[in-house]
Amino acid sequence: MLPSPRRALAAVLAVLALTAFAVGLATMGAGTASAEPAAPESTGAPTDPPTDPPTDGPTDGPSDTPSDTPSDTPTDTPTDTPTDTPTATPSDPAGEGAEKVDSAVLRWGLNIESNTAAYNPGTYNFPVAGRIPNPGRGGVQLPAAQWRQKVGDVAVEKWNASAKAWRPATWKGLSEDSSGKKLRIGTSSEHQLVFSGGTGTLDREAGTARIAWDGDATVVYYSGISFFYLSDPVLTVANGRGTITATLGGFGSSQADMSQWIPLPETEVTMATLSGVSLTGDGFTVSPDFRGVAVEVASGTQKRTGEGWGAFPQSWVSFMEKVGTASFWYTSGGAADPNKVPLPLTVSFAADRVVAPTPAPQSQAPVEVENSAPPPPVTTTTGTDAGTPVASGVQPFAAGAPAAAVPPVLGAPLAAPELVLDRTAGQVRLLPTAAPADDDVRRSWTWWGGGAILLLAAAALLVPPVPARP
Repeated sequence: MLPSPRRALAAVLAVLALTAFAVGLATMGAGTASAEPAAPESTGAPTDPPTDPPTDGPTDGPSDTPSDTPSDTPTDTPTDTPTDTPTATPSDPAGEGAEKVDSAVLRWGLNIESNTAAYNPGTYNFPVAGRIPNPGRGGVQLPAAQWRQKVGDVAVEKWNASAKAWRPATWKGLSEDSSGKKLRIGTSSEHQLVFSGGTGTLDREAGTARIAWDGDATVVYYSGISFFYLSDPVLTVANGRGTITATLGGFGSSQADMSQWIPLPETEVTMATLSGVSLTGDGFTVSPDFRGVAVEVASGTQKRTGEGWGAFPQSWVSFMEKVGTASFWYTSGGAADPNKVPLPLTVSFAADRVVAPTPAPQSQAPVEVENSAPPPPVTTTTGTDAGTPVASGVQPFAAGAPAAAVPPVLGAPLAAPELVLDRTAGQVRLLPTAAPADDDVRRSWTWWGGGAILLLAAAALLVPPVPARP
């Protein structure tokens, strides 16, 4: 017995619907199998907006900055790289000619990168006396009430261009240069950390010294979104070479979730290695070793070609990888590399015979970065070019990540539209949601088409047959 026409129609429609669903499933499977692993996205926005960032941020904002991505794998290796530790360092020189030191002063601004506008517009890098409180989570800026100019024997001082002298720093001055102009990326605020009350021994005849300071400081990046503690520096000198060690601590932030806040164990590192140290006067000023210093990094690549390439000591850079700011301390091939070079460091053997920093602060001109889109404070891509996340899971706060996207404005909800850089216009703008991929469109049509055909098949079965004519 032949089936009725409506049953035949329903059967045909059902077959078409099943075919459409099968095509949709096949497309989904193929898309899943061939898709590249997606790069983790930066949440970008902190849970709380900054309550009191440095006042009067730059009105024009640092709109340009280097891509800062190394293009080549290191090809040159220095033949004579300064080591972290001098060849002969006394634990406590106390020969017949040794003299006691009880009021030594250490002055150092680290580098220009630690005293300039940050790559996230409206934020700054600056020093703080003492340890700032643990915010308990990432993405939080330091309020003015928690910044300190002096704690114990540690102070923050700023070069005053008009007075040609060091003066106690102020909160407002953190976002200004020494003449009072608003900072741009690469212009220096010219601050120094000042450790006083250093004690130890000094043997001028033997050319040895050991001086220790007691106190804490904090070095802040992006107005507090990233920072580390610096405690109890110690100077040792022998045979014209020296080292300054210190204990570092702080927190690391997660690439996938900036609200994560990973405590880092306190670690003794070498802050600086010094060459050509003379102990004959009231103190000395030297520029720490940098040029020709090679380091190994777990994320990114050090540039070791061209003039001026180098790095801070290996143990310092390794710790900064955990913090997420390693690229501030070695050449990576970007236009801002000159700002990573250590500033001159000054040690006075007695507080009443202060040695003026030489050369003067402004003699090392900063490099103001222009004509390139600013990198984000957190990279959002992985791989050789962008910098693979380090093994600890801490995501670098890049001084030169090539990713185009930047986190949303501080305080914005996580669901806000994506904030990206328009490189052609040189500005930050909001982009509409990206169009769906072709596979997504095909899957959508097959599913909707299959459903529609099934509905037609059901309707064909529900329609009553037309009665036959008598």
